[in-house]
Amino acid sequence: MAAQVTLEDALSNVDLLEELPLPDQQPCIEPPPSSLLYQPNFNTNFEDRNAFVTGIARYIEQATVHSSMNEMLEEGQEYAVMLYTWRSCSRQPNRVEIYEKTVEVLEPEVTKLMNFMYFQRNAIERFCGEVRRLCHAERRKDFVSEAYLITLGKFINMFAVLDELKNMKCSVKNDHSAYKRAAQFLRKMADPQSIQESQNLSMFLANHNKITQSLQQQLEVISGYEELLADIVNLCVDYYENRMYLTPSEKHMLLKVRVWGRCVQH
Repeated sequence: MAAQVTLEDALSNVDLLEELPLPDQQPCIEPPPSSLLYQPNFNTNFEDRNAFVTGIARYIEQATVHSSMNEMLEEGQEYAVMLYTWRSCSRQPNRVEIYEKTVEVLEPEVTKLMNFMYFQRNAIERFCGEVRRLCHAERRKDFVSEAYLITLGKFINMFAVLDELKNMKCSVKNDHSAYKRAAQFLRKMADPQSIQESQNLSMFLANHNKITQSLQQQLEVISGYEELLADIVNLCVDYYENRMYLTPSEKHMLLKVRVWGRCVQH
C-alpha cells in the first residue's frame, strides 16, 4: 500500500527544488544590462540651430535672433512679476526706524526700478531695430516665419503689460519718492549724473503709458512699419479666431496685440 503524502509535504518538496543546483557548464559572457534614463527637453530656445547646416540653413540667422529675443521676453516677465508683487515699504509700523534707514531699506528696490527703466529702453530699441531690419527695402521680400512674428507680438504684449502694471502701482512711485527725499537729505545724490538719472526715473514712473508711447514714437520714424505691424496683428487675429492657443495667457496676448496694433494704426 502506497504511503500517503500530505499537501504540506508536497509543497515543501517543491520548494526544495529551488535549491537544486543545475550547472549548464557555460560561462557567463554577457554583462548585466545597464539602465538608461532619458529625459526629453523641448525648451531648447533654438540652441540646436547650428546643427541644421543644410536644407534650412537660411533660417539659422533668424533662429539666432529669435533665441536672444526670447531671453529678453523672459527678463520682461521677471519685471512684470516684480511690479505685480510690489508692496509698499514706506507704510511699515516702525516708521522711526524706517526713516533712519530709509536709504538702506529702499535702495535695492530703487535699483531694481532703475534697471527696469534701462531694460524698457533696451527692449524698445531692440524691437524697433528688428522692425527696421525687416522693413528694409532689401529684406521686404524675405520670408518671415509665423513663430518670428508671434515673438514680435509677444514683445508688444510685454510692453503693454509692463506699462499697465507701472500705471496701477502707486506704491512704486511712493517708495521712490520716499527714497529720493531721504537720499537728498543725506546728500547721497551729489553728482549731476545721479541727480539726472533720479529725475529721469521720476518722470518715467509719473508718466502713464510712457513705455508704449516711446515705442510708438520710435516706430513712426521707420518707413513701412505699418505693413509689418499689420502682418503681426493679422496673424494674431487668425490665431485667435481659429483658437490656436493653449493657455489663457496666450489667448490674452493675442487679444492685446490685436487691440494695441489697431490703435497704433489709427
